[in-house]
Amino acid sequence: MARHRKSSDRRGLPRAAHGGLAVLVALLLTATIVVGVGRVRHGLATGHGAAEPDEPPPALPAHIGAYTSKVRLPGEKTGRDLVVYRPKVPDSSKLPVVYFLHGVPGDPKSLVDDGLFDELKKYLAKGGQPFVLAVPDGNGDHHDDTEWADAADGSDRVETRLLKAVIPAVEGDRPRDAAHRAIAGFSMGGYGALNLGLRHPDLFGQVVSLAGYYGVDDPDHMFGGREDLEAANSPDRHLDAAKQVRIFMAVGQDDGNPVVEGSSQQFKRLLDAAHVPATLQVLPGEHDWDFVTRALPAGFDFLRQGWAQNASAGR
Repeated sequence: MARHRKSSDRRGLPRAAHGGLAVLVALLLTATIVVGVGRVRHGLATGHGAAEPDEPPPALPAHIGAYTSKVRLPGEKTGRDLVVYRPKVPDSSKLPVVYFLHGVPGDPKSLVDDGLFDELKKYLAKGGQPFVLAVPDGNGDHHDDTEWADAADGSDRVETRLLKAVIPAVEGDRPRDAAHRAIAGFSMGGYGALNLGLRHPDLFGQVVSLAGYYGVDDPDHMFGGREDLEAANSPDRHLDAAKQVRIFMAVGQDDGNPVVEGSSQQFKRLLDAAHVPATLQVLPGEHDWDFVTRALPAGFDFLRQGWAQNASAGR
């Protein structure tokens, strides 16, 4: 399949005046911490790293606002960026965490520069439910288009890094259950969010996919052409797992990206036929960051509704 720029969120969108410079300066003023992987009590990670074998990896400091750090798995030569925004409320296992996945090309810094945290602050200023927003790096050392997955040859372990390094680093000794942990993303990150949400419904209770796609598109051969791995990473083949998570999808009505176009509508039809509840909004916009800023409030509100339902059910 021809290679596509799935996440053209920066196309024609200069963001220097969009608040990105101020956020960047704030990030530069924060401490950088390299986090390894130890054995985590709540079962998300085992291995070797900076922590002692029977101790959890060091949690990132609970600074209020935005800060950046580095995380890595054993065997990875360098740490990968992790940017986190914490609201001005006490941290606890009941404070929800949302992991937001970038597209390709992309990285955590680009999402912050484009205004992801600005949109969160607007939402909180209007009385929205506070939550922690974590933005990990989904790039690999050997693959540009990682699909937020582990490579068949083991050369890049992006899924494993998220589950076994990023989540323990963010949550520390206050691990969240699935009811208080969500995953979201744009473009390739939208695919990654839905795919990982269905692969790990025990970890993620809600999914928000913005301009995603729901079958395998693997131009960099992360799955090595293996039919078993492609099947295991095709959300449209795992509708039973979709019954275990709350799903929100949004796509721009003028999104002409060849990988994304029509995929949300087709996946919604599959979910409907399988009697799986899901929300799909087709909003004005194309495949760019302006669409994302238009869709985020609805996505945030969807998550709030899910957390409110959990609270009513005593979870």
